Amino acid sequence: MVSAMEGTTDALLAVGQQAGNGESRTVAPLIARLRSRHSEVARALLPAGRARAEVLSHIAEAFDELEALAQGLRLLRELTPRTTDYLVSRGERLSARLFAAALEAAGTKARYVDALDVVHTDDGFGRAAPDYPRCDRGAQRVLLPLLARGTVPVVPGFIGATPAGEIATLGRGGTDLTATLVARAIGAARVSLWKDVPGLLTADPRIVPDARVIPQLHAREAAELAYYGAKVLHPRALIPLAGRRIPIFVRPFGDPSSPGTEVSERVARARFPVKALTAAVGQALVTVTGNGMLGVPGIAARTFAALHARRISVSLISQASSEHSICFSVPEAAADDARESLEREFKAEISRAEIDGIEVRTGMATIAVVGLGMHGTPGIAAGVFSALAGARINVVAIAQGSSELNISVVVEAAQAAEALRRIHAAFQLSRIAGGAVIQPERMEVILLGFGQIGRTLATLIGEVRRPALSLRVAGVIDRSGFVFDPDGLSARRLAALVREKRRGRRLAALPGGRAATTDEAVAHMAGYALTRPVLVDLTADDTSSALELALTHGMDLVLANKRPLAGRRSTSESLWQTARARGRRVLHEATVGAGLPIIDTYHKLIQSGDRVDRIEGLLSGTLGYVLNEVSSGTSFSRAVRAAMSRGYTEPDPREDLSGMDVGRKALILARLLGYTGELSRASVESLVPKWARALSLEEFLGRLPELDDAWRRRVQRAAAGGAVLRYVATVTPTRIAVGLREIPASSPLAAIKGSDNQLVFTTARYKSNPLVITGPGAGAEVTAAGVLNDILRVAGP
Repeated sequence: MVSAMEGTTDALLAVGQQAGNGESRTVAPLIARLRSRHSEVARALLPAGRARAEVLSHIAEAFDELEALAQGLRLLRELTPRTTDYLVSRGERLSARLFAAALEAAGTKARYVDALDVVHTDDGFGRAAPDYPRCDRGAQRVLLPLLARGTVPVVPGFIGATPAGEIATLGRGGTDLTATLVARAIGAARVSLWKDVPGLLTADPRIVPDARVIPQLHAREAAELAYYGAKVLHPRALIPLAGRRIPIFVRPFGDPSSPGTEVSERVARARFPVKALTAAVGQALVTVTGNGMLGVPGIAARTFAALHARRISVSLISQASSEHSICFSVPEAAADDARESLEREFKAEISRAEIDGIEVRTGMATIAVVGLGMHGTPGIAAGVFSALAGARINVVAIAQGSSELNISVVVEAAQAAEALRRIHAAFQLSRIAGGAVIQPERMEVILLGFGQIGRTLATLIGEVRRPALSLRVAGVIDRSGFVFDPDGLSARRLAALVREKRRGRRLAALPGGRAATTDEAVAHMAGYALTRPVLVDLTADDTSSALELALTHGMDLVLANKRPLAGRRSTSESLWQTARARGRRVLHEATVGAGLPIIDTYHKLIQSGDRVDRIEGLLSGTLGYVLNEVSSGTSFSRAVRAAMSRGYTEPDPREDLSGMDVGRKALILARLLGYTGELSRASVESLVPKWARALSLEEFLGRLPELDDAWRRRVQRAAAGGAVLRYVATVTPTRIAVGLREIPASSPLAAIKGSDNQLVFTTARYKSNPLVITGPGAGAEVTAAGVLNDILRVAGP
C-alpha cells in the first residue's frame, strides 16, 4: 500500500478549492508543479526505456485530466465531496505506479493493482467506511494469486470503490486503513507502516522536546491516541484487525533497522501505567445547565440526538451526579451549529427556565493521558492534577471511564502545550520505563565508587528502617564500569558484589556488569525513570562532569569526594549553579569531617544570624592518629603502617602526608566563609620529603624508616617546650593556612587522641569562648555513616 508523495494531497485539495472558487491564475502553476515533480521522480527512479515511457504517459494523462477537471470546476463554481475524492485520488494512484515500476527496475517482480478492485466502501465520500466482507473477497481474489506467483502487488492507499463503482477516500491517513484491510483479508503475519517519524511517541515532539518512542502499545492504547489527535496512525486502522492477533509495526523509512513501535494485543507490564499523552486542540466546551434537568429522563438522549442529526462528533462527555448539567466537547468549527441545534431542541425548556441555556466556551483543548495499566493503579489522576496545579493550569472539565484506560482533561488551548510538558515530566515519560506514579517515599542510591567506604555504605543502607522511606541501592560504579538495576539491587546481589570487590574483581567483569566510563554510566542510569535518584560520590577523582550530568538529569548529590568542590572556583561554582537551576540538592558533610556535623553547624550558625569569622582545627583523622602515635613514642614509620592497616589512609599514604587532603577540606570551609581565591601549594605544608615524592609506593614504604630519627627529634623538641605536634588548618574569609604546629599542652587541640578531629568556630557570638566540635574523623564506618546521614537528609523527615 502506497501513499501519495509528501504534500501532494494538500496540493490537489488546493487545486480543487481554488478552482471551485473560480480562481484561474494560481491553479495552473499548482498543476504544473505537481506534473513536473512526478515526472522528475519517474526519471530519477527509472532507467530510460519502455517502463519509464509508460509511467510518464500515465503522469501526463493524469494531469491533463486534472487540468480539464479544474476548468470544469471554475465554470461550475462548485466542489462536492464526490468530486474532491475523485480529484485527490490521483496522488496515491500515481505514487503506486511509480513504486511498482521502481521495484520492477530493481529486479523485484511487482504489479500495480488498482485499489478499486480490492477495497470496497459505502458512499460516505471524504471518510468512507469499508465494507469488510467485500474487501475480504476482493483482496483474496486479486492479491492472493499474485502473491502465490511471487509477485509483489502495489496498491494505492487511501481510496476504495463505492457500491456504484465511484472513487471514495477513507479520510486523511487512510493508507494505514488500506494496509490493515488487506492484512485482514489475506491473513498477514504482520503489518509494517513506514512513516517519516521514528514510531509512536509519548507526546508530540514539537511540543515536548524530550518525547521518546514507545516500544510497544496495546491496540486499545493506540486507538485512544489516534482518536485524540496522534496523527501517526489512522484512528480506524486498528478496527479491521480486532481479534485477529496481527501486530502492526510503525517504523521510520529513514532508518529501516529501527524497530519503531509495536501495536498489538500483547499486554505489557502494568508497573508503568501511563504510556503517552496527546492533545486535541481547536475544541469548544458546550454545557447544558438547568435545575429542570434533575431526575428528568431523556435529557442526555435528546442532547446527543440533536448533535447526531447535525453530524457533530463529541470527543468528551462529563456529567455531575446531581444531573444539574451536561458538558461535552466538540470541534470548535461546529460550536455554533451545536448551540443552534440544542437551543432548538430545548426551546420549550429554556422558555420555562427549566434549562438555563446553552453555554459554549471556545479556545479549549483536550489532554488525554493514556495507558492500559492505569486500571487499578492508584495515584494516576492525582499525579495529573498535581502536575497541572504546579503550573497554575486550571482544569475546566474532566472525564474518565470505568476502564481507566484514559483520563481526559479540558484546559485552555493556550495552556495545552505547557500542560503536556508538565504531565510528561511528572510521569517521567522521557525515561526508560517511564509512566509510573512518582512516589516521593522511594529513593534510589547510586554509589560512585565502591571501595571500603562504598561497600560499608551499601551495608548501612540495607539496615535503614524508616517506615515512610524505601531506600535502595540501584547502581554501583567503579573505574571499570557499573552494575545497575532500576528496581534496586537486592541485598543478596549487593552482598555478592561486595565479596567480589574485596577479592579485587572489577564491576565490569561481574555478572550484569557493563564496561563504561563514569559519565557513560551516569548517563545510562539517568535514562531510567527513577523516583528520587541520589548520586553518592565516594571517589577521590575529578568527577565534575559526571556530577553536572547527574544534576542535569534530576539527581541530587551527596559528596564525600572533595575534589569537585575544592578544585578551581569556576568548576565548583558551575556545580552549585546547575544545582540551583535544576532545583537539586548538594550535601557534602563528609567532605570535611567524615561523620562530624561541621558544615551543618556552620549553616545553623548563619541561619540564626551569627557570623563565622574563623575556623581552626584538626581536619585529618589520619594525621591525627599518626602524630598521636609518634608523640607517645612510636616510630614514624610504624605509625604510618598502623594507620594504613586500620584503613585510615588512602591507598598511598603520601596523599594524606602531603597535606593536600586537609588543604582541600580547608578550601571547602573557606569558601563557605566567602573566600574567593584558589588553594596554593604555599599555603599547605607537606610532610613528604622531596626525595620521596617520585618513588613508587613500594619504594617509599621501604625507605620510610629513614624518616624516623627526624620525627623523633621534632617530638622531643616540642615536648621540651611543653607542646605537642598537631597538623592544623586555619581558615578565614581571606586566608588559608595548613601545616604542622607545636600546640601547647593546655590547648584543647593537644588533648585529642587517636583519629579524632576537632574544629573550633570563632564567631560574633562565640568570640571569647569559641564553639568546639570533636569526634572521630577517619575510618570507613565513620565516613559511611556521615554520608548516610546526608542521604537521609535528602530524603527528608
